[in-house]
Amino acid sequence: MYFLFQLALPVRHHFFKDDVLWTEEGHRLSWRMMLRSRSGSVTFTTVDKDTNEKKRINLSNYLTKKQRRKIGAYPDFIWQFAQHLKKEAKKENKNIAVYVNSRVSVNGKPYQAFIDPKVDLAQEKWHHFKHNNFILPSPK
Repeated sequence: MYFLFQLALPVRHHFFKDDVLWTEEGHRLSWRMMLRSRSGSVTFTTVDKDTNEKKRINLSNYLTKKQRRKIGAYPDFIWQFAQHLKKEAKKENKNIAVYVNSRVSVNGKPYQAFIDPKVDLAQEKWHHFKHNNFILPSPK
């Protein structure tokens, strides 16, 4: 089992829907390392489900400069931060939705919408071995 896992893990990106260069799903620990460059921008907006109050999140209040540079380009980082915002709100007895406006450039191509802005990321689960539907399809 151990050896099968070691053989399957680096090639799992072939079994995900869409292009791994775009979705990043299955990229880590694969044999595709260092084959691309990515940059992105992201804004997080929370909506209090009880009061409908919207709040744009200042990433500087939560993340270091290095983290702010990275978060916009990687879907798992975006999802993890949305979960963090949800957890912080829960401490204050708030029930929030987290929406994201995200754009990504891969290998110097024009920036494209990356995460579906209509999806409440606070309610989404992360799927390690299948496609996450909140990641928009790659530009053709």
